[in-house]
Parts: sequence; C-alpha cells; structure tokens
Amino acid sequence: MKFLARLVSLVLLLGAGAAQSAPRALIAANSHIDFSVKEMGVSVSGRFGHFDASIDLDPAKPEIAHAAITVDVASLSTGDRDADAIAVDKPWLAKLEFPKASFTSSAIKALGDNRYEVKGALTIRGKTHDITLPLTTSPQADGGLVASGSFTIRRSDYAIGGGEWNEGGVVADEVAVSFVLALGPAT
Repeated sequence: MKFLARLVSLVLLLGAGAAQSAPRALIAANSHIDFSVKEMGVSVSGRFGHFDASIDLDPAKPEIAHAAITVDVASLSTGDRDADAIAVDKPWLAKLEFPKASFTSSAIKALGDNRYEVKGALTIRGKTHDITLPLTTSPQADGGLVASGSFTIRRSDYAIGGGEWNEGGVVADEVAVSFVLALGPAT
C-alpha cells in the first residue's frame, strides 16, 4: 500500500552531486515523492509529505556526485486516514520501529542528454537493498536543477505487509515510486 511509497523517498537519492561542492538545497515546496500500488486490482496512490535530502550534484562531474535522502514514514498520505493508519502500522511500514526510510547513493553514471543512472542502497523497515534508478535533470534559469525519475520496488524485499494482505493478489508486491526534487543553485 502507501507504505511502499517510502521507497520513493529513496528515489530522492537520484539528486547526486559534486563531492567537493556544498550540497544543493532541496526546495521542499516544489519537491515530492509519490507511490502507487494495486490493491485488489485498483490503483492506490499516495505521497510522502516530509523528507530531507543532502544532494551534491554537478552535471559536469557526475562521477563525484553524492546524495542522501531520508523519508519520514509517518508522513505517508493517500487521502484516506484509515488506510494511512494501517499503512504506517505493523505489519506494513511500522513507523514506531522504523520511523525513517533512506537512500544513499554509491555511484552515478552520465548517459547523455541530462539523463543518469544512479546506484545506491535503499533501506526500508531495517532492510537494505541495492537499487539502480534512472534520473533526469532539468537546469533552471536561476542555476537550480530539477531532478526526476521513477522506479519500482517489491514490498516483499522489505518485509512490508503480511498475512492476508499477501494472499490472492489482495495487494500487489510491486510498488511504483516517482519523485521530483527541486534543487537550488550549486554553492
């Protein structure tokens, strides 16, 4: 369910940056991490409202880029209070035991045309897996950058959900995550 959205937070990692410059400031009001999962064949979408990011990104030197994103699991919202309460409780995201999901980049590779491949570690519910994310950047007139992308995780990889929710396709194992990170100018 929404719990899968936290993985989206990892997506934020895509904002990798130059290791010798100061991190670009995240413009939270213009940034978001969204997720979508099928529940009984119906798409359920949500968003994480609170996340932090430390992103060093110089498109001219992607090989020295670095990103670290932390998502507040309790900030999950689908627009349905009851569903949100279930999604952040056990056996889903378990916000009391695992209040944060995180992503830390380990490598970024330029693919051309403002497109990158970002590798890193995504941690949800204390379980860490290496993932690879596509990232696209859009330079802004003020020197800032918008980084966006999407990826899919399997909730079973992170022990999200369980019991009856895993039977008969009640909630799909795959969770789609997308992100848009607005970043200030490099300093």
